[in-house]
Amino acid sequence: MDELLQEFISETQESLEALAGEVVAWEADPSDRERLDAIFRFFHTVKGSCGFLHLPRFERLSHAAEDVLSDIRSGERCPDAATVNAVLSIMDRIAQLTHAVAVGAPLAQEDDEHLVAALAMQEVECVPLDVPGQPDAPATAHRQRSAQAAPRTIRLPLALIDQLMNGVSDMVLARNELARQLRDRAGDPALEGAFERLSSCVADMRDAISRTRMQRIDRLFAAIPRTVRDLGRELGKQIALTLEGGDVEMDREMVEMAVDPLIHIVRNSIDHGIETPERRRALGKPETGQLRLEARQSGNQIVIEISDDGAGIDTARLVEKAIAAGCLTPQAAARMSEAERIDLIFQPGLSTARAVTAVSGRGVGMDVVRANIERIGGAIGLDNQPGRGLRITLRLPLTLTIIPGLVLRAGGLHFAIPRAAVVEILHDNNEMLRIGAVGGAKIVTIRNVRHSMIDLEDVLGLDIPAQSGPRTIMVVRSASGLPFALGVSAVENHEELVIRPASPIVMASGIYAGMTLPDNGKPMLLLDAAGLARNASLPEIAENPIEAKAEDRADAKNDVEMIAALRFEELSGERRLLQLSLIERVEELETHLFGQSGDHAFVRLSDRLVPVINGRHGFAREAVSALRLRDGVREAYYAVAAVLDIVQMPIVPDMITMQGNLSGVSVVDGEHLEVVNPFALFASLPEEPLGHSRPGRCVLADAQDGWAREILAPLLRHAGHDVLIGLPDGEALDPRDIVLCTTSDAMQAADILGCRAVQLRAAQQPSGPQDASIYRYDQPALMAAIAGAG
Repeated sequence: MDELLQEFISETQESLEALAGEVVAWEADPSDRERLDAIFRFFHTVKGSCGFLHLPRFERLSHAAEDVLSDIRSGERCPDAATVNAVLSIMDRIAQLTHAVAVGAPLAQEDDEHLVAALAMQEVECVPLDVPGQPDAPATAHRQRSAQAAPRTIRLPLALIDQLMNGVSDMVLARNELARQLRDRAGDPALEGAFERLSSCVADMRDAISRTRMQRIDRLFAAIPRTVRDLGRELGKQIALTLEGGDVEMDREMVEMAVDPLIHIVRNSIDHGIETPERRRALGKPETGQLRLEARQSGNQIVIEISDDGAGIDTARLVEKAIAAGCLTPQAAARMSEAERIDLIFQPGLSTARAVTAVSGRGVGMDVVRANIERIGGAIGLDNQPGRGLRITLRLPLTLTIIPGLVLRAGGLHFAIPRAAVVEILHDNNEMLRIGAVGGAKIVTIRNVRHSMIDLEDVLGLDIPAQSGPRTIMVVRSASGLPFALGVSAVENHEELVIRPASPIVMASGIYAGMTLPDNGKPMLLLDAAGLARNASLPEIAENPIEAKAEDRADAKNDVEMIAALRFEELSGERRLLQLSLIERVEELETHLFGQSGDHAFVRLSDRLVPVINGRHGFAREAVSALRLRDGVREAYYAVAAVLDIVQMPIVPDMITMQGNLSGVSVVDGEHLEVVNPFALFASLPEEPLGHSRPGRCVLADAQDGWAREILAPLLRHAGHDVLIGLPDGEALDPRDIVLCTTSDAMQAADILGCRAVQLRAAQQPSGPQDASIYRYDQPALMAAIAGAG
């Protein structure tokens, strides 16, 4: 009796899954007699079995539905919306009771009378659906064809299928061991031929048993029509549903794990995407929205696309909600690309719904969907077309029992990791990678992006072996945490891995997802990326508020005013920053030009001595790089070991110290750099210039002369002179200033100001013996004239 009851429960549950969509399709096309007959046969079968198994509630409910469907078949009643609702309610109640019986729970005590009474209500009159004279001919013919074409089936427990799969995997290992022994011995052609036939049979058996776990994706789609119908009516929307690819097969376990994410996406498409008929009319769209689900196989993946012709994602509103929720700052939002804005839909606690309803608005949504999809090795992508619709693409592995994986070595042992969890693989000697330590924890910076780092040996309690080559750094993405870097000895191979459960004591550690049987016959443990992250106490994406606050602080840092700075290396080896606007240029100076006078270092130029701010005057090299600094009045040099690059740094350091010539520490590209204090630099200069007195300015009297502005002025500045273009209006010149003139009128004006003046001519030869002008391209004569005027 128990076996019969279990058989009845299994058949009823399977029929209910398949019929949910059939009832909705029958409502859309009441003339579809085949679907009506299928629904009628379900209730008739349940009613017949219930009497024998003594299930009176099942019998009463199914008998009431059977009577109504019989009236519809005979044309005495019309399958209106109220009738379909009542039939669906009966099916829901039977499903609840079936589940209670299956798990051994007490049956729900709800009153069934209102469900039976709802069946008796009739909204409209209708005409018979049958063709006169041939009431049951199409249905009879269909049943005959179905009976002839129906495949022979048998129901088996899933545990038995798993046991068979494990047995075949053991056979594969035994075959591999036999192959190695045959290779070590003298070859026997007859024996080798028999072994090849055995190998072929084992491979075929392995494929056949793997297919027994496969199931048509129709089962994944079974609940979609009912969901679309009920939610569309609740929201007052008209939706045309299209399902394609139901014959695609995938692992039964994958089907079960993908149902909830798919239902959630469909509900979102109806609630947030497809507009009401009134809104669609105003936008020039058909009143009926289109929702399409399509499945196909692509290699070892199942691709499911859910698309609609609704409004798409309003990224502007999404950003507003993110800012209001404190997930984003307005300044950071202004710098986001469109793809980054769309990705906000996966932020936890974020919803674009304008009000909290029974359907949506509570912020529990796409973040959970993505986590569930990634947890089974899948991926989710969005193609947003505002105003025209949204397409969501799910990529799921074909099976959880055979997955692509990487074989890695750590601590002298081999392990496997799912390939889908690995983002990038690098070596620790790569120039794009830097490894540092903060607070006892490792941090790796890859292309200016920082990741937490752990060594697999440390997590597993193994010794890190010495090796001649570089170690491998893997960037790993877990379903529930931030990407992190995993250090291993090497990644040795990639192959398709057969996954089996590991022993309970191994799985209890929380860092393994099972064991795998590669073709070399040596069992390996399969690492769980999320388990490694949890074991190492790495931060989580959605659930860790500390991480969210850290991200907010990072965004706030991006909002501060930034200035250009030169990153350089001191002669003592430290890497520091200096405000770029103070640096006039970088020069290579010979070391014999540097010297010291008392407590002050200097460098000797052509006509003067210039202070060296950092006090260096002796070097162990023939030439040294020097930064030529100027504050607008005074100049100085700063000797450095190397100039690295130009970066952006905050105008106020991240940490202020104000010690010596340093003002604090700033983090640039993940590196902690000391910031040189320009105020302290110039304050440390001697009060009077060293050597000769400061030369006067070079005043270019002809302000409109393009040659003087574009050619002469840069030359003078490169030689270290202050340049003033144009004679000052109503301002006296310093006696040390020298006026450079290209016309006789400017020369007369300079004489009036009482300054020394040098006249420049365009011709190479002077006009006569009395011509004291200088050829403007005679640089030595020009510089000598300026130096003599100082």
